Amino acid sequence: MSFESCYTNSRIILTEGAIVERLKNEFNVMLDPFVNHAGLLYDFPHALTDIYKEYIEIACRYHLPIMLMTPTRKVNSETHQQSAFRDRPLISDSCNFLKDIKNQYSDYFSPNIFVGGLLGCKGDAYSSEGALDTVAAYKFHKNQVDEFRKKGVDFLFAGIMPALSEAIGLAQAMAESRIPYIISFMIRKDGCLLDGISIAEAIRTIDKSVNPQPLCYMSNCVHPSNLILAIECKANKHTLQMNRFLGIQANASSLTPEELNNCGMLQQENFDKMAEQMLYLVKRHHFKILGGCCGTNGVFIEALAKQSLTKI
Repeated sequence: MSFESCYTNSRIILTEGAIVERLKNEFNVMLDPFVNHAGLLYDFPHALTDIYKEYIEIACRYHLPIMLMTPTRKVNSETHQQSAFRDRPLISDSCNFLKDIKNQYSDYFSPNIFVGGLLGCKGDAYSSEGALDTVAAYKFHKNQVDEFRKKGVDFLFAGIMPALSEAIGLAQAMAESRIPYIISFMIRKDGCLLDGISIAEAIRTIDKSVNPQPLCYMSNCVHPSNLILAIECKANKHTLQMNRFLGIQANASSLTPEELNNCGMLQQENFDKMAEQMLYLVKRHHFKILGGCCGTNGVFIEALAKQSLTKI
């Protein structure tokens, strides 16, 4: 089954929960300052494997498809060369790593595990300052997209995009690959990206700028209560564009992006309440992609999977 077919026909698709925070807090590993946890493919592969497998096994138990993403949000041509892994093919090896994990599962469930290439903005995802313009973004991200295309990933995912200009350029590069792709924004509870543009306007602009269009749009690193406010604010409510906004990887804290970026402590709010808020998004706004970001873990993903089957 293709990822596009799974997306079309599934009521709920899980994603992984937090990975970076768990690596630091549970495994006490040091991350590369340039490419973050991508280098753990070589140094501590068991830590990455344990976390990915935990999320897969939850999906197996609840018979839900799951999207896994390569640990490459901060891997680009500049950071790669500055890192300790400049002589290693990080993107290619990340794809192989996840495919190897997928292949460890039975023929029954393996087709429900989808491997995606994760990309991110060039700069700080928690600020729109310094975001690339559209032309520069296309040129900057095209090489990453080409590497993922050569590896035959199931989908592409642009995560925590704070500004429209760079999201358009990245979308153009991803559209050329003809791989199904998703744009995920960093948003505020006022309904806007960090550059002040509303979610609805961002979707309208990107959809007019690319062919094929993204499979859908979503947000990650946002608390579901904040996302509900964002979706239902005046700028977004009742717009046709919001019918294309269909997923969340939830942050376990309701702090603002700036507060989260400068917070040195793990923030976790009630997981059951968060899961209920996410199911509200499913019922009221037809969300179908659900997962976790900072502050979440296997307990949260299991609560989400369980509630999605019993309350929808």
